[in-house]
Amino acid sequence: MLLNQQSVLEINALREESIKELFVSYKKIPILIYEAIQIGIWKHKVFPLLLNINTEPQNTFMLFSIFYHENMCVSLLENVLFHCESAETIDDTVLDLVDYTVKCVSILLDIEDIEVFENVKNPNSCLEEILERKKELEFDIGVRCISILRYLAEFSDALPLCVLSRMLSTHDVPYLLVQLIESHPWAKKNADDEDMIYDGGWKKVKLNEEGKISKIEGQVWIGLRELLLNPKCAPYYEITDFRMSHLLKLQKHLHETVLDQISPLLELKRWLSYLSVSSSQSKAPRALNVELIPQIKLSIMEKYHKKWKKLAKHQSKYIFTTDKEDVKNAAQILSDAYDLDKLDCIETKECFLCQETAQKRCSKCKGAWYCGRECQVKDWANHKIICDKITKSEECKQKD
Repeated sequence: MLLNQQSVLEINALREESIKELFVSYKKIPILIYEAIQIGIWKHKVFPLLLNINTEPQNTFMLFSIFYHENMCVSLLENVLFHCESAETIDDTVLDLVDYTVKCVSILLDIEDIEVFENVKNPNSCLEEILERKKELEFDIGVRCISILRYLAEFSDALPLCVLSRMLSTHDVPYLLVQLIESHPWAKKNADDEDMIYDGGWKKVKLNEEGKISKIEGQVWIGLRELLLNPKCAPYYEITDFRMSHLLKLQKHLHETVLDQISPLLELKRWLSYLSVSSSQSKAPRALNVELIPQIKLSIMEKYHKKWKKLAKHQSKYIFTTDKEDVKNAAQILSDAYDLDKLDCIETKECFLCQETAQKRCSKCKGAWYCGRECQVKDWANHKIICDKITKSEECKQKD
């Protein structure tokens, strides 16, 4: 979680992304992919068995921590894979990533009415609460996976050819993205018939932003453009009658409002116009491809084959614990993960004495910033009184 926080802060501050560099330099991206897939399998194989063991859990903290960990892994993947060098260093686990992202994005289409507000009917039911939280996080993961698919499409030239085959021939990602454009799961109406858009959470559309393409929709359009117009993709994507009928549905969505905001889509519109008057069958020669098998999911399924019940029984002792001390310790671990003192300072601070950029602060009260020890020593006579007051105030709060 700390890594994800640091990554988000670096991106928002438009500073050098050290977290991305670490993942690329040490080739640790596959670890994030493995973690996300592992929890995805756990939710499908173990979570239902856990609910059979304890139909009404006494707390949701432990379960939520597991679901949230998957969301953090996907968030980090979204941030790191934004950069082309990430694609260049990723290994064959990218095939597993394609399978995982396609599955997560498909969930956005399978759920007819996805709510990510607090929608718990019975506030005393821990089970209902955790199922609602699970649905919220799955929606957010699906949205993030749209961005990941777009990045994989954009950097396809740097990826193994088997990845293109996986995206186009095996999963038909263009068809999936067309379905997203048609259904718009990132937009809806609220109870007051107001337009809502999803951007890390549901938000009302401002009057001056009506007609503005959301970030998520933009990712879908760019992903479609990259997959359909890249010459390397043509041998892996035969334009059948079925595919053409769905691709041509995009024409009604490529109106001036969209083209004005994403000008590269003009090329896609021309390509669709050409497709509508040309032969429905693709004339690109079929590519000779050696299909690789994704290994992460396969290895996990083989490792725990016929052991899911045993695993669920073992985990239930910890996940459904009623020991307050155990829950408190787990909560403390998460609390430490949000300790801002462990993050690099992002906000620019001014030295209390000379007003130059400050990177160090008073270790006692943590409220005064200095450019260096020299200014801190010079200002100590003035700061001492304030420092003592802040420290005593914090001590009183802790006692209370």
